[in-house]
Parts: sequence; C-alpha cells; structure tokens
Amino acid sequence: MADYRKMWEELGMDVELHDQLCAVLPQAFGDVFLSQENRPDSMDYYNMVVADIHGIRPAELIEHQKKGGKVFGTFCVYVPDEIVFAADAIATGLCGGSQFWVPGARLDRTCPFFRIADMFIGETTCDGKKKAWEILAKDVPLHVMDLPQMKRAKDIKAWAEEIETFKNVVEEFTGNVVTAEKLAESIKLINNK
Repeated sequence: MADYRKMWEELGMDVELHDQLCAVLPQAFGDVFLSQENRPDSMDYYNMVVADIHGIRPAELIEHQKKGGKVFGTFCVYVPDEIVFAADAIATGLCGGSQFWVPGARLDRTCPFFRIADMFIGETTCDGKKKAWEILAKDVPLHVMDLPQMKRAKDIKAWAEEIETFKNVVEEFTGNVVTAEKLAESIKLINNK
C-alpha cells in the first residue's frame, strides 16, 4: 500500500486522528467480511480497494480536480449520480448511513472524501440529515434535494422538478451542460455500476 500521508496532510486532514480510526478498521473488516465462509476469490479486488480505501480513489478524485473537474459528495442513493457524470464531474459516496460520519469524517477531518468534495448533495430522507445539512452548509457548498415521502402524482411531479433543479445546480457549478447524449451515456454507466 502506498503512503498517502502527504496527500492527507494537503487535504487538511487530522492525520493522527485518521491513523487512530484506521487502526481499528482492518480488524472490523476482517471480522465481518474476510471471515465469511466460502468467500469467493473474485472478492480479492474488492478486498484490495477496501484495504486502500483512503488512498487509491481519493488520489483519482484529486487528479480529476487538477484537470479542472468537480467532485460531488453524496449521502444517499436517491441522488441522481447520472446528472453529475453527464456534466463531466464525479459523484462519490460519503458514508451517510452512520451517525459518526458528519461529525467524525468532515468536522474532525478524518475522511479524505469529505475533504475532497467540492459540493455536498443532501436529501430530506430524515430529520437528522436535515439538521446535518444546516451544519455542513456552513463549511462547504451544499445542495439539498427534497425527497417526496409518498408516490402520488403530485409527488412524482415534485421529484421531477427536484431533478431538473439539481441538473441546473450541477451545470452552473461545473460550467458544463448536461446534454441528452451525455446523460444517456451516464445512465448506462450508472446502471452498469
């Protein structure tokens, strides 16, 4: 595994606190995943990525930014990543399923993905997240998508309007237009993922 300390320091991370966090992760990953009976050999690539989770992908994202690209940090599968990729940007997940991640990963500076993202994309799936967006918006550009709670015609229409608004935000933030052709390519990419 490469040494990414310089990259983490340049991101403004708390490297000592990050090291403490990373000291417990291999044991936890091993206990939960690597100990599984009949684990397929084809999982070796995934195992390698997880072993170097704060190095390989963050370095790729930083390289994208150096070339003028934008990185959007997302917290939920409801965010339409297809729009982000259609604007020649990259969407990366920010581990939104844990209560630890906002205070620990962003505010305590222990996660490179939180440090790299140029803009966060939140959504209104729960009250806790809604409060988190207020806090994060003081620290980094943030767009919140209002996720309908039901599937009525008016909710579907409202969600379509949210997606259109999101597209406009992404276009403005990246300076790139989302064309039908780029969107079709991105839909295929995300569906294949």
